[in-house]
Amino acid sequence: MIDSHCHLEMQDFENDFQAVLDRMRENGVTHAISIGSLAQNERIEKTINIANSYDFIYTTLGVHPKSSYTDFEDISNLFENYYSNNREKIVAVGEIGLDYFFNGGVTGDINKIKSLQEELFRFQVELALTHRLPIIVHVRDAYKEALDILSNCINNTPVGFFGGVIHCFSANDLDIAMEFIKLGFFISFSANITYKKNENIRLIAKSIPDENILVETDSPYLAPQALRGKRNEPSYVRFVLQKIAELKGIEQKRFDELTVQNTVNLFSLDRVRGFYPAVAYKIRNSVYINLTNKCTNRCTFCPKYQGGQNNFNVRGYNLELKKEPSVSEVISSIFHYYNFDEAVFCGLGEPTLRIATLKDIARAIKEKCNGRIKVRLDTDGLANAVYNRNIAHELEGFIDSVSISLNAQNSDFYNMVCLPQLNQKGVDAYSAVLDFVKESKKYIGEVTCTAVDLPGLDASYVENLAHKLGTKFKLRKYNDVG
Repeated sequence: MIDSHCHLEMQDFENDFQAVLDRMRENGVTHAISIGSLAQNERIEKTINIANSYDFIYTTLGVHPKSSYTDFEDISNLFENYYSNNREKIVAVGEIGLDYFFNGGVTGDINKIKSLQEELFRFQVELALTHRLPIIVHVRDAYKEALDILSNCINNTPVGFFGGVIHCFSANDLDIAMEFIKLGFFISFSANITYKKNENIRLIAKSIPDENILVETDSPYLAPQALRGKRNEPSYVRFVLQKIAELKGIEQKRFDELTVQNTVNLFSLDRVRGFYPAVAYKIRNSVYINLTNKCTNRCTFCPKYQGGQNNFNVRGYNLELKKEPSVSEVISSIFHYYNFDEAVFCGLGEPTLRIATLKDIARAIKEKCNGRIKVRLDTDGLANAVYNRNIAHELEGFIDSVSISLNAQNSDFYNMVCLPQLNQKGVDAYSAVLDFVKESKKYIGEVTCTAVDLPGLDASYVENLAHKLGTKFKLRKYNDVG
């Protein structure tokens, strides 16, 4: 288990800090993310010290919406200072957001307070986008407003969005949760899901996709129902996990592995034994496999190369690999998920550039599942030209279907939009793709040619060409990745 959100630096843990950590490990909580507050110097120093003293604790940087600290220049300078010196342990910007719960105890103009919160929120979202970090969002009584701000920031950023989590979700509307998920957010639940009055939160947890869920304590706050009135602590995250697994009818061990993988993927954690960031990610009923970030082409429409940025975000997942995964690491990552019927070699790189590893993984999936899981390859179709041999023939029996990026009606347009590196070696890349399509038809059960609907593409011609080659055709929307 991972407690994805706690506050270990708070005074509540002062007297028995080591005992709290011991109970974490005794109860199977291997890692924790302790939230850092840039608004309080003493607390942030303590948080950083804790994170650097224990290899199983990570931290974040942010200003809570209820803080009155709004010196943006100072916040930015503090962030730069702490982040530049602690990059391996600072994994997100947070917690940031909106909190419109005032409970009659506020002095001053409430509309002005809300406006300041929104300004602070936007500023910190931009800070996260600039530094290619995920965000941890606190929302209370302001879900629609937070959704509007996040939608605007994410949809208009030139640098890409690297995911985030709506922490301690407490809205009563499933549609709101799903809107956040569409933006690329995970939803995190705390022990308030165990409270008797929170049936709506339980219904939401039961209804949203498993692969979009994190678990947390928010300790020392929000102790589980069985311990109400007592201090909460990271070891109690097991109560949250138990409740959600029970709601979903999932074996607790399996759901534990899934939420750990979700947390590892979101925060790019690389010290969690047996779990690897950016290697496998689930969309709908398919698990996608990210084997490499290397490419044969440098396509103008690829998110990695847009706006002069290396943007590795797909649906809130950061697919920038820290290292290329081994066969065992890929298999481990795939099967932390469940309830999927297809494994797809498709990340932000060309999977056939690791052809030996790809074949070993495909073989292992077939053996492990007795053929129950279908295996698909999404490729640029240049493998035969890269290796100077018939790769399509080698994939027979391992790959059930292949999707080949044709993307053009002729060589000139292909060279313009795909910028194939093989052309420098005297290869006609477009012709090589067509040859791969023809060979794939001989050895692979289902072949689909695809094209991105770029200006200048003769989509009708490409579709007719695909059908003449005996394949299916799919026109992909520009900038709709995943």
